[in-house]
Amino acid sequence: MERSDAEFAEFSHAWGELVRAVARARGRVSSGAEPRLTLAQALLLESALAVTHPTVGEIAHAAGISSPSATRMLQQLERKGMVRRRRSEEDERATVVSVTDEGMRALHAHQTLVRDRLHDLFHQVDPRLRPVLVDLLHTMRDLADRL
Repeated sequence: MERSDAEFAEFSHAWGELVRAVARARGRVSSGAEPRLTLAQALLLESALAVTHPTVGEIAHAAGISSPSATRMLQQLERKGMVRRRRSEEDERATVVSVTDEGMRALHAHQTLVRDRLHDLFHQVDPRLRPVLVDLLHTMRDLADRL
């Protein structure tokens, strides 16, 4: 096996491990006080807050997921009291979503937990390697977006 083949095999293996770790993190519920959010639920709430017209379709687009997936997740969040859904007054085909106070509290708790964990991870990296790591993370994001 040529060096480039061996390097590619190692890269491919490491990439697969990273993707699997992200998938596990997406489904993992954050620890702490109830109610708890998965990473996917937190990302969906963040998307709902980020868009100007928070319809299911706009939220799904902002989150990078399908509308049916967003609908299912929003239904779960609605049952937990974290979002409210209502028909749009302008377009009856659209459902408008708002994040409740409970959803804001859960999202804030999740964001705090993630930020604290990232802070701990960041400080475990040799300070000389941090700029390289940040550049590499941006590169990996760009590669993932092109897959």
